[in-house]
Amino acid sequence: MSWPVDCTKNASVLGALLTLMSLLCGQTIIRSRAYGGSMADVLVKAFQDPNGYTLVGHTRSRDGLLKRTGYDADFWVVRVNRQGEVLWHATYGAEGDEELTDAYRFPDGSFLLVGWTDSKSLSHGKRDAYVVRIDPLGKVLYQKAFGGSGNDVARGVGVLSDSVIVVVGEIGSIDSLLCPKHRGGTDGWLLRLSLKGDLLSSHNWGGSHQDYLRLVIPLSPDTIWLVGASDSQDGDISNPLGKMDIWLVEVDRAGNFRRSWNIGGTDFEEPYSWTRSPEGDIWVAGTTFSRALVAYGRADGVVWKIFPEGAAEVAWQGGGSGDEGLNYLSRLPNGDWMLAGMTSSRDGLIPQLAGLYDGWAARWAADGDSLRFSITLGGKDVDRWEAAFEAEGGTYVSWGTTASKGDEIGGIRTYGSADFWGVWWKPDTTPPPPLIPEGPTTLLGYIHLSSQREVPITVFFRDLMGQLLDTLTLEKPGFFRWQAPDTLTTGIRLSCHAQGYVWKEIAIRMRPHQENRIDIRLDSIRPGIRMPLFFVHFDKGSSRLRPEAYPQLDELARFLQAHPNVRLELAGHTDGTSRAETELQLSRDRALAVRDYLVRKGIARERFNIVGYGKARPIADNETPEGQQKNRRVEFRILGL
Repeated sequence: MSWPVDCTKNASVLGALLTLMSLLCGQTIIRSRAYGGSMADVLVKAFQDPNGYTLVGHTRSRDGLLKRTGYDADFWVVRVNRQGEVLWHATYGAEGDEELTDAYRFPDGSFLLVGWTDSKSLSHGKRDAYVVRIDPLGKVLYQKAFGGSGNDVARGVGVLSDSVIVVVGEIGSIDSLLCPKHRGGTDGWLLRLSLKGDLLSSHNWGGSHQDYLRLVIPLSPDTIWLVGASDSQDGDISNPLGKMDIWLVEVDRAGNFRRSWNIGGTDFEEPYSWTRSPEGDIWVAGTTFSRALVAYGRADGVVWKIFPEGAAEVAWQGGGSGDEGLNYLSRLPNGDWMLAGMTSSRDGLIPQLAGLYDGWAARWAADGDSLRFSITLGGKDVDRWEAAFEAEGGTYVSWGTTASKGDEIGGIRTYGSADFWGVWWKPDTTPPPPLIPEGPTTLLGYIHLSSQREVPITVFFRDLMGQLLDTLTLEKPGFFRWQAPDTLTTGIRLSCHAQGYVWKEIAIRMRPHQENRIDIRLDSIRPGIRMPLFFVHFDKGSSRLRPEAYPQLDELARFLQAHPNVRLELAGHTDGTSRAETELQLSRDRALAVRDYLVRKGIARERFNIVGYGKARPIADNETPEGQQKNRRVEFRILGL
């Protein structure tokens, strides 16, 4: 480890300020900077705040900006101001290699850095998960290594509201107390740590092949989603789909396993980034090679919208005839989405290609399913972006890694085989005309069951107000294709029933005149399964059911009639905007309103237990009207059979 170095006085060596110049690929470059030494310096993640940017990755350099000895790799953190001038930088590691995979920023400006180490003074085997916490000025608060005699790697990190650090990755050791039940190959791995880095618990899941976890998504106070990828066909993998699937593991806040399911197609899928919308929706960005999904080329950037019910919708995909991947996804204040990654295409949505791979950024208006812009930048070698931020005065800043020469990316100074790389740019004010798709509006779906028992599945299609459009019966789990009426221009409600499985209903945004994609998993009926009734809406301070709730409650009644032994807990919730002394009773009254409706449909009153949680369990941002609406809800939980 080296202590932070003050570089303010030497900022001029980091890159020349470029004169404004327009490029054919649709943006004006304001400035570009590179940071590093003569060897490989790889940026993994970037963070923006009002005063500047924090860049995290790893380095093998020992010259240029780096003053190290040896040829090993270390974690590297660089702090720059809004213009890209270096304020300080520091490296972290020991005598072997340390490579960073993810980082988390605390509200006070301190950071958690995670990855792996093979330094003998730190690790217990070949590679260990390596966790470093630094203060806002880069000084080490603690460093820890976890693992056994094999290869054990941290890939992602998050922090729960109860101040528990969650580190995820993969574990290959079979002799470690951290992996008491090894499934085979590498398993997905969860470490729970205190804020001081002390181990609270370790958990692993997977099959006989290669499985890992990368993203930590706190879904609610008592539910966490861990997202990674799997190529196993057995063990904890309940519904394998292709060569490598997106794999979701749901656990409680203590790390106890609840369920897992796969989404994807017939080939390779991998997740790289996630975000939550103010409405509480979870969006995951990554790469897909599956032909069932790809519309442009061999690999496309893809954004999945993942539903708590156990379904996933392909919300956006794009690229060209080559390979694309998305490393970054964020929601902008006006509701647009910012995407960043890399491309090897020069057609489709890609305006031009300068080298082997270029950095790629796009701004997507989800409401109209249109691109505000799609831009690329790079030299003749491999360049990629890990983040793209909206900055001042309509400008943007992208951060990533460049292997190209400085004169190929704006005449700046570069240092070695790969450098940290930042670009300040402004898109053209005149966007290209939107492509108007032609053809029918179709839904390509895949329904899979959590167990091997195959039964017929009935699917009901409704418009967003609950009006029945069509029904479809599948003799067994698998694919279906449904063509929407020409009059349908928005979305649908899709309801799935199968004997012995929990009924599910979700909303799908339908892109007109295109093929839309949805993956749905039905869980076997068992105690403890929870399900929000997202179409059961309430006005502020009210427990009166809205008419659009009736179709979903009719479907719940259908499920209960088909499974007469199922008993439910109905839990009411509020958005916290009513008087504090009425919140618990209001939430209970909402659950009672659902029960009374179901009783009128012929379901015995004795099959329900009523609870009210008030505002204690929000699932969306209470600062927005949309989030408040989602928090005014009723959920059911299966109590028994």
